[in-house]
Amino acid sequence: MIIALLTDFGNRDWFVGTMKGVILRINPNVEIVDISHDISPQNVHEAGFVLWNAYKYFPPKTIFVCVVDPGVGSERKIIAVETREYIFIAPDNGLLDFVLSEVGVLKAVYVENKNYFLEKVSSTFHGRDIFAPVSAYISRGVDISELGSEFNIKKPEKMFIEIQGEGSYKGKVIYIDRFGNLITNLRASGEINGEVKFKGTTISKISRTYSDVGISEVVALVDSSGLIEIGIRNGNAREFFKASYGDEVLVRVKKINIR
Repeated sequence: MIIALLTDFGNRDWFVGTMKGVILRINPNVEIVDISHDISPQNVHEAGFVLWNAYKYFPPKTIFVCVVDPGVGSERKIIAVETREYIFIAPDNGLLDFVLSEVGVLKAVYVENKNYFLEKVSSTFHGRDIFAPVSAYISRGVDISELGSEFNIKKPEKMFIEIQGEGSYKGKVIYIDRFGNLITNLRASGEINGEVKFKGTTISKISRTYSDVGISEVVALVDSSGLIEIGIRNGNAREFFKASYGDEVLVRVKKINIR
């Protein structure tokens, strides 16, 4: 059994290690995998996108514990969601939207049963006091129905704009990786012959790889997740364009070869 952790806690402090300690005291046999602890502080959208990129590559029955929780200690709820292959535990703040927009939900519950919490629950560290022990008990066989009341979770709207034929598609930057590459919400279903316009720059070709252009040149390509991405070969597109989340991107498609 695997528990996969995703947080904005970083690795400088004791937060992540303490969560792992709580999990292992309850289930010493579980395997803990770190997806990332470098989510920008309180950036729920970023966490959701990172989770979406990662979850489908994990073995079935993996339990995903996602703690990017600006509302910790407030009236916000914690939810546990079971799909055909996985279980997700997260604040009820939209973090799971990317995943839930494309998977079917078998069951969703509010995490309320204090029998599965630590005895003392702080108002600022629910990762340790609620998320960690709950995930550990699930890994030992506790059904999520035992955690609290079931509810009907609304399927989020589609998170991506699908490029499926000729024409113009307007999207936006939804993620910036550590290399400064600008990842958009425009998803391609095949190889595109077209151009990308961004912040006054026209990129006349959608390439296959970064090496299709010269060093320090701007490149647009379809990335490993199938999304249109803008980068600088061996450089940083975020710095070059002074780009931010939400910046508009226009793709003009002349032809697409559907996979």
